[in-house]
Amino acid sequence: MKKILLLSFPLVLIFMLVACGEAEIKEAGADDGEKTSDDSADKKEKPKTQELAIGDAVEFDGMKITLNEARIEPGGDFDEPENDQFVVVNLTAENNTDEEQTMSSMMNIELKDVDGYSYTTTILTEGVKAQFDGTIEPGGTLRGEIPFDVPESDSYELHFSDPFKSGKAIWKIPAEKLSK
Repeated sequence: MKKILLLSFPLVLIFMLVACGEAEIKEAGADDGEKTSDDSADKKEKPKTQELAIGDAVEFDGMKITLNEARIEPGGDFDEPENDQFVVVNLTAENNTDEEQTMSSMMNIELKDVDGYSYTTTILTEGVKAQFDGTIEPGGTLRGEIPFDVPESDSYELHFSDPFKSGKAIWKIPAEKLSK
């Protein structure tokens, strides 16, 4: 039995690596234009990264992701930040594919401060409308908010990626653009 398990592990690992690929990322509404052979060579040399601002949308493997808002939330009676403040981002995901898609605030999203420290989602019981987690049917939409417990910073970067593919979208969020 142990031999079967030991032999099946490499096969599962190979299958997972073969399934990984590069995400197709482009700014929503951008012209596709004609692709040249140089474009495909650039794709293989480095992963694509889009830098965006609040209100911008990006096409990410058939999903249109929009950062609608970024704001500071004070928390509630039971919510006190361990760092300086709660930053909440409001996102919309539109599924433009023919298959059901899954969004996970834990696996797809992170927030970085100006020093490059990375923060994952936290629990905030007050001030968040709905979580950005769930499945989206073809042609469907998911809108939700993700809270982060972060120190004060001059700016933040919201990173959206697929953990099984290369490439990511990055929204720049200057501290003065955070609504209160």
